[in-house]
Amino acid sequence: MVAKPLPDLSPLVCVVEPDADVREFLVHILENQGYRCEGFVSAERFQSSPAQAAASCVIVDADLPGKNGLDLAREVHRSERPVPVMLLAPEPDRELLDQARSAAVARVQVKPIKSISEFLQAVASAIAFAAML
Repeated sequence: MVAKPLPDLSPLVCVVEPDADVREFLVHILENQGYRCEGFVSAERFQSSPAQAAASCVIVDADLPGKNGLDLAREVHRSERPVPVMLLAPEPDRELLDQARSAAVARVQVKPIKSISEFLQAVASAIAFAAML
């Protein structure tokens, strides 16, 4: 009898980012930390994927083609299985920060990311906090 491999139970982080280089970079650094990752070019692609139901955290660019990052964050928060959403924004102003707060965004991350270790800690904290709920 051949043993079946155990399923990978590491958290799934979904990266919704239209810039392929940024998306691939984020997926790479997250996978190096032991997370399972899937990247998406748009909110619509993410929402039509089976990964949506399995995600432990969603990292989303504020300025997506089609549905924007804040709209996606609101929809994730109102879903049957809400998970933490981190919003990537180049220069978040007060209005964006207020909108992110009202959309239940776990963190607004300035883009480009200056400290990889702080970013990874934020992801780990968001996933840990969600696991306690």
